[in-house]
Order: sequence, then structure tokens, then C-alpha cells
Amino acid sequence: MYKFTLFTYYLIVYFASYFAIVSYLVEGSKPVLQGTVEALFVDRSQVIYPGACKVINSTARQLKICRKDPGLQIVLSTAKSQAIEACEQYFQYDRWNCSLVFNGKEKKSIFNKIYRETAFVHALVAASLSHAIAKGCASGDLYRCSCLRTRRKYNTTQLKSGRCGDDFKYAKRLVKNFLDVKQVSSDAVAEILKQDVLIGIDSIGEHLKEVCKCHGFSGSCTTKTCWKRLTPFSSVMGLLKKHYHHAIKKKIVTSPAKSPSPARIKIRLERERNKLIYVQRTPNLCVSTKGRVCKDRNNCATLCCGRGFTVSKKTISKRCRCKMENCCFVSCDMCVEEVDVFTCK
Repeated sequence: MYKFTLFTYYLIVYFASYFAIVSYLVEGSKPVLQGTVEALFVDRSQVIYPGACKVINSTARQLKICRKDPGLQIVLSTAKSQAIEACEQYFQYDRWNCSLVFNGKEKKSIFNKIYRETAFVHALVAASLSHAIAKGCASGDLYRCSCLRTRRKYNTTQLKSGRCGDDFKYAKRLVKNFLDVKQVSSDAVAEILKQDVLIGIDSIGEHLKEVCKCHGFSGSCTTKTCWKRLTPFSSVMGLLKKHYHHAIKKKIVTSPAKSPSPARIKIRLERERNKLIYVQRTPNLCVSTKGRVCKDRNNCATLCCGRGFTVSKKTISKRCRCKMENCCFVSCDMCVEEVDVFTCK
């Protein structure tokens, strides 16, 4: 009886893992964290939603988290806008420019499978959420972080002056909870996406700096107050883009006879714990670069995929001949300049 029960248990786990992978690859069912990341990245509107948790089609657990701290809904909207804006800026002259689809004969969504770009977006959104939540703690928008204890001693003006630091530890914990990263899963896809999310969170932690302020008479530093501050989110994009270019492709086995156990999946990923992981190779991006504007001639060589480019002239207005007036004001003239515009054929 014992052997039969144990065998039945492993059989259930075995087929549950198999059908979870197959249902994702065939029918498109997705882990909670992927559904959340996709919802935040797909919505390109700049509206600050009063009910952001509802906009992302939150789970019951996520709605409960939002109800505990109403300020989180504004922070979610901030994180969304921040991630999209940074992505479009830093990939403006790349073959993939943060578009939601790969433009070919069949327009494929970047979220249909786990491409390199999908892995990057998961890291990007997780990083933006971590940054926005940590900043929300310092500004007073969130009420459940460690800064709550500080508010009992200092007023709002003092908090904004730096008394309350960017609470990255709380942000890291909340993002993991909100994206369901701690959920036990037998799904290889979910485990891969968890690693991509953690790469994004840890990238923010690497940009946490200590800031100190001296107190004392005549500029002396008899006492010193220190707190943690995050650098602007744009400074993290260099590291995230590096992760994008160095991402590693992993194969998911869907055969029941060869499907690895969840424990074995984690061990394999642990060996590459500092790398973004993706599953499917990116479709040919050259189709989508026709008509794109290059940064310069050298950039055209890559962006235009060898098809060549056209050069046109464009007239722009810019400030020039600037000078200081009355000690504190800068006055400038407006000059007209003609510049070259390079466009892919």
C-alpha cells in the first residue's frame, strides 16, 4: 500500500509538471509573475491610474496587498511608466526598440514565449518596481515600510529632506511577494522567469549608496546622520542592458521521460544565477528596422542589417551664444542648424 501511494504521488507530480509546461507552450497559460509583468509593460498609456491593481488584472492575493497599502497603486503606475520610458530611451537605436511584437510575416508578441527580450523585460519591470517602492518609502507614499517608525519622530518636511532613506530591503521583499516569486512551482518556465526577476531586483541593490549629513556648529561634524539612497533609475539601465546582451539560452524538455524535476531545474539555474535566462531564439529583427532612424553612420551599419540607408537634411532650433547676466540668470539666443538624418532602407 505504501509503495502504491508513493508511486501515485510521484506520478501526479510528474504529469503535473509535464502538463504545466505543455499548457504554457501550447495554450499560453502563464505564471502569476509573467501575467503581472506583461500587464505593466503592455499598457503604454501615461495615465496614473487610481486603481492600478485592477488594471493589471491582479490576483486576489495582489489585491489584498494593495488594500493594505493604498499608496502602492500609485507606485505601480510610476514603476510602469519608468520602465517603459527607460527601455525606449536605451534601446532607441537597437534592432529591438522595446516594441511589443516582432514584425515579420506573423507578428509575434514578445510574451508568447521566453525570448531574450522577454527575459529582459521581466528583469526591467522587477527593477523598476523595486526602485519605485524604495523611493515611495522615502517620500512617504507607502506606509508599511521601515520609514513608518521614523515618521513618529519627524514631520513630512524632515522626511523629504533625507531623514528617511530608500528602503530597498522592504522593496525587495514586497516585489518578491507581489510577483509571487516565492511560490513553489514545478514549472520550468516559472523557475526561469523567477531568476530573471531576481536579476532585476539585485541590479537595483547594486546602486544603493550611503549618504551622510553632518551636524554641528560652524560646519563642524560633531554628529552625522546617514541613510541609504538609490541612484536615478537611468543609471541602472547600463547594467540591465549588459545582462540583456549576456543572457543565456536554456532548453526546456517537454518529454515526460526526460522532464527534469523542480529541484534539478533549480540546481541547473543556480549555476547561472547571475545571468538572464531565455528559452527561444529571437526571430529575425531585421524585418522591423526598415524606415528606422539611426543615431549616426556607424549605427546604421548595424541597425539597417546591410540594406543601406538614406541621408536627408533636417532643420532644428537650438540654444546658442549663452551668457550669464546679473550674476544669476543665463540668457541664450535661438540658432537654426541643419543636421543629417540617417534612415534605414
